[in-house]
Amino acid sequence: MKMHVYGDYGDDSPTVLLVHPMLSSASRMKAAVADHMGSGLRFLIPDLSAHGDETSAPYVSAAAEAAAIHEWLTSHEVRCLSLGFGASLGGVVFFELLRFPDLSFDRLFIEGVSFYSGGPISRTGGAILSRIMVAKHRKAMRDPEAGVRKLARLFGEEVARPMAESLAIMSEGSIRAIVRDCSRVTLPRLSPDVQHRCTFAYGEKDSDLRLARRTVARLYPGAELVVWPGWGHCGRMSRDSRAYGAMLRGFALGSAPTDRS
Repeated sequence: MKMHVYGDYGDDSPTVLLVHPMLSSASRMKAAVADHMGSGLRFLIPDLSAHGDETSAPYVSAAAEAAAIHEWLTSHEVRCLSLGFGASLGGVVFFELLRFPDLSFDRLFIEGVSFYSGGPISRTGGAILSRIMVAKHRKAMRDPEAGVRKLARLFGEEVARPMAESLAIMSEGSIRAIVRDCSRVTLPRLSPDVQHRCTFAYGEKDSDLRLARRTVARLYPGAELVVWPGWGHCGRMSRDSRAYGAMLRGFALGSAPTDRS
């Protein structure tokens, strides 16, 4: 894990931690999200292992990534943050980060996170997805342009090429470890107070939404669940960046309701 610090901020500026999804990076999170959240905020954005500046570091586990983020934060005397954000894999890492009692977040916003937490369905689905992702990785190595075209349909032209490149250079071991973590998620216990400060968001076409509806209602009844009509898995972040960033700025400053459109 390598932490990047961005923003036009002062000593008392709100601090925002953004944890990227699989195949993204700190630089792409800056371009897609932080650059649209306005001035006066300090952004902390890690490159998770096997991503961005850390492509040569194998991804081992979400717990290891969270521990590295926690070590960086505490060694830099950052313990109280205005907003914590995680998308997909970043949300799984955030679940692990929330286990550290010496960190606090005024608001949490987690998009597209998996709630599969083990059992036969999770194991079978994880095994199938692992084979699919490794096959996509091998195809991306053989035919990069095909991967770019497919990802462009899902996430937009601007991010498709770097995502395809990330998939091609990622090791098969890292891919399998990421899929394992996203199919065997360790769900944290969240106090009623933390739940009331937490928003889970999904596009209505996200395959993770169905289980999320049931799990949030059962385990996190105090949290907010937002569904965006017409969107898929983490697609809005890259294709509607200006509105997305403005929405998250409201969360960081504690001033705006969730954009449900």
